[in-house]
Amino acid sequence: MKNKAIYVFLIILIIAGAIVYTVKGLNKELNYSNRQQFEISAASTFDVSKVETIAKEVLSNRNVKVQKVERFNNALEIISTEISEDEKQNIINKVNEEYNETISNENINIISVPETRVKDILMPYILPIIITLTAVLLYFVLVYSKLGLKSVIFKGIAMPVLILLSYYSIIVILRIPFGRITNCIAVALYLLSIGTLAVCFQNKKEELIINIKNEDEKENDE
Repeated sequence: MKNKAIYVFLIILIIAGAIVYTVKGLNKELNYSNRQQFEISAASTFDVSKVETIAKEVLSNRNVKVQKVERFNNALEIISTEISEDEKQNIINKVNEEYNETISNENINIISVPETRVKDILMPYILPIIITLTAVLLYFVLVYSKLGLKSVIFKGIAMPVLILLSYYSIIVILRIPFGRITNCIAVALYLLSIGTLAVCFQNKKEELIINIKNEDEKENDE
């Protein structure tokens, strides 16, 4: 009864997530959403946090990200949802003032980047999950078939799938930024669900062995 209630709750959560996704879509991380960006480079070694502070002062009330594009720290990429030519010039001027540089605005172009499709973001994870889930199911069937073949297969598929769908439903409903971090957590939850299943099956198998042994002992005593 308790397990059925959990399954019902997860299914309701997944349906709610699907509805919100249909209406609002995902709140994607800046690196995956529609954005504009430009690069600056100079002889100086840039401090990413300082340049990010400058960019956030100019690009107020917007998501802003500054990241390295070269390992020597003398080239940075400034990313935001929207950047005008005047804002780009303002950022460059402030960086020049901060680092005593002469970065030219004329040679720097703002690039518009379209959002990445959800399918393309998830594609690198789908095949490994299918392969590992198939291998795990085969293992479960071979080792725990005495617990009931249908039950083992159902739980082996349902638990990881329901946990992943429930997790992404929470991401959608709470408008948590969707991207690398959330997907890494999803992989961890998937592995945890497989490990939890293995422990549960093993415990049930041991209980079954003990029960069979006790029954045999009773029969022998009689």
